[in-house]
Amino acid sequence: MPYEIDFIGVDKETNKDATAICMRWKNWDGSYTVGVFDGGFTEYGEQMKKIMDQYYFDGVEGGHIDFVICSHPHKDHVPGLKTILENFDVDALYMNRPWQHIDALYERVKDGRITPKSLEERLRKKYSDIADLEDTAIAQGVPIYDVFEGDIIEGKLTVLSPSEDFYLDLLAESDKTPAMESAAQDSILHSLRVLAEKAMNFIKETWGKDSLKENVSTEPDNETSTVILGDMEGEYFLLTGDVGIRGLRCAIDYADSIGSSIQENVTFYEIPHHGGRHNVSPSILNDLLGEIVEEGTTASKIAFTCTGKGTNHPRQMVVNAFVRRGVKVYTTEGQTIHHKNGDMPDREGWTSLTTLGFQEDVEDWN
Repeated sequence: MPYEIDFIGVDKETNKDATAICMRWKNWDGSYTVGVFDGGFTEYGEQMKKIMDQYYFDGVEGGHIDFVICSHPHKDHVPGLKTILENFDVDALYMNRPWQHIDALYERVKDGRITPKSLEERLRKKYSDIADLEDTAIAQGVPIYDVFEGDIIEGKLTVLSPSEDFYLDLLAESDKTPAMESAAQDSILHSLRVLAEKAMNFIKETWGKDSLKENVSTEPDNETSTVILGDMEGEYFLLTGDVGIRGLRCAIDYADSIGSSIQENVTFYEIPHHGGRHNVSPSILNDLLGEIVEEGTTASKIAFTCTGKGTNHPRQMVVNAFVRRGVKVYTTEGQTIHHKNGDMPDREGWTSLTTLGFQEDVEDWN
């Protein structure tokens, strides 16, 4: 089944990454199913609107979008979706909202200082971006649906992670709930890590060995990311948001359980979290992509990631890890990049991308 996916870039110098992805596939009757997966910051939503108006709707504004998916509640994925809801005829928004699960979450938090109502108020304040998006959807008359493991969207997209139980466990770990001091400490450590990585040293890597670590972790909100397996009648793609190794393990295992092995079937991937090195490990990538191939082997798979112009993502050790497993890697870095499969319209003036290749010098962990 022919399909195309656009990873949106904004051509301005920034120190922030953001993810905004739109897609469509051609049905057997010649019609198209159109969807959005994350919207980035507001300017990303505006750029996505331009791309969709021009290439998906032949220059006509206010076209019909079948689904919008908000993978998780971070600011670099959500605000641009308001632009989409306000400017298109959208059938459905798929988005998990913590306050829709107050009773179950309250049982996990077990904090006598709060009530279910005060917990809901706290969550709406802490997750203000998706609360705003919820308000926009309601104002536009767009229905909102939970999205958990096993759900099928438009008959072609299978949700691999999170399950509802995993989602609730992650919320209880988050520093946005009062459950555990350690979660807040993890958030502080994450901020310190970002500062430390601005002063980066480099080490040497060889083809046959990853510098990635097995025991990495990312914050719980990232792990709540909706992971999507797209089945285009034998051609598969994987969208990951900012998921980490816990969510990826759940996705791999669930895909295996339904007879849709990611490693064996997927040929197009979104690299998690803008190519961050705290979201993937060697063993996860072996199960996701396959084992390391012999140097010089022709790549058989493709991976995209959304990065801002002038940021330090994707990490070179992550790029190397994908390349040594037979994957061509591309990034937006301020420009919109496009992947298509099958009989989809050509775009006049669009040129071929340059791949991100294997490099010996990678970022030191220290």
